[in-house]
Amino acid sequence: MQVFLHLGFHKTGTSSAQLFLHENRELIWPRAALVLPGRIREVAHAVFAHHYDRDNASLAAITAAMRAFLGTMTLGPKRRILMSSENLLGPMPRGLTPAPYPDAAAILRALIAGFDRFDWPVQVTPYLSTRAQAAWVDSLWAHHVRKDQPIPFIEDLESFRARMSRVSQAEQLDILRRALAGEGLVTQDVADFDALPFGAGQPFLDFLGLTPAQRAAFQPVMRRNVAPPRTVTEALLQLNRQGLGEAELAAAKRALLAEAGLEQTSEKDEA
Repeated sequence: MQVFLHLGFHKTGTSSAQLFLHENRELIWPRAALVLPGRIREVAHAVFAHHYDRDNASLAAITAAMRAFLGTMTLGPKRRILMSSENLLGPMPRGLTPAPYPDAAAILRALIAGFDRFDWPVQVTPYLSTRAQAAWVDSLWAHHVRKDQPIPFIEDLESFRARMSRVSQAEQLDILRRALAGEGLVTQDVADFDALPFGAGQPFLDFLGLTPAQRAAFQPVMRRNVAPPRTVTEALLQLNRQGLGEAELAAAKRALLAEAGLEQTSEKDEA
C-alpha cells in the first residue's frame, strides 16, 4: 500500500490542493482512496491535544486515533491513499513556541505508526507544501487577524515576524528531514504552483504516476483562501483592538470584508 500524506504547512496552498482533490474526486477514486480534513477530524483532535500535553500518552493517542480512522475504510494491500489535512502537525503557528511545529517529528512518527494496523507493508510518503519565510509569516499573521475567535488577535506584523523568526520554516524542514531519514519526505514550494499545469494539485498527480492522457481529464482549480490586501488586514486589526463583543466584532469584520469584495476566512484550521 502506498500513502501520500499531505500535512501542511498551514498557509501554503492547502485549501487550493484540497479543492482540487475534491473537485476531481470521481477521477481519483478508481486510483486512490481520498481523505480530506472533514474525514480525519478525530485524528487532528488527537494531534491538537498532544500539542498541549506533549507526553507519551498523547502521542499514543494520535497513533490510536489513526488506527481507528483507518479501520473505518475499506482497503486492500494494493489500494493507494491520498490524505490531506494541514492540522496533522498541530495548530496554525502563532509564534508562541520556538519552532512553528515544536513536536512535528514525533507527531509524524505517531501518525505513520497508525498504519501498522494493516497486515501488509505500507509505504507512507510525507508531503509538505512550503513557502518563502517572509511571505509565509505575513500570511499567517493576516489569517490570525482575519479569523473570528473568542480572544481577538491584536499583534502587529513586526512583532509577529520577530517571534516567528526564532526557527524558520526551512529550519523546521531540516529538523523533520533529520528525524525522519529514510521516509522520503516530499516538498513543493507554492511559488512553483503557477508554472505547474495543475497548480497545488500537481504533487498528488505526480504521486499517482498518471500518463499525460490520464491527466488531461483532470480540472485545475483557482487559488482558494487567499489573504486580503495589507490595507484590509490592518483595518481588521484595528477592529480587533476596539474591545467589541464577539458577535459585534464578527459582524463588523464581515461588513468590512464584504465592502472590500471579500469573504470571511474558512475556519477549517480549528480542529
